[in-house]
Amino acid sequence: MSKGLRFTLDLFIPEDPTGTEIAGIKIPSALASKIPAIRQNIRLLKGYARKINEGQPGEEMTVLAVYHICQHGEPGLTMAENCKATEQEI
Repeated sequence: MSKGLRFTLDLFIPEDPTGTEIAGIKIPSALASKIPAIRQNIRLLKGYARKINEGQPGEEMTVLAVYHICQHGEPGLTMAENCKATEQEI
């Protein structure tokens, strides 16, 4: 067993019709300009991250950061397809 700092984020940023397009969706322009720096900092953190209990029976995948376009309620998409279809690793 080891100690460490664990981050878990799950954030939903609603589409803004007057915003700036990022990854195929318009988000508030004030946030859009910060996305490159946010992604760079997440990649930096991933460089230090390790799997919890790596190589052991209780191993956890804790070196993962993804984003996706959330499409809940879109006609013709199953619940699993709503978000997973656009998932991209950071």
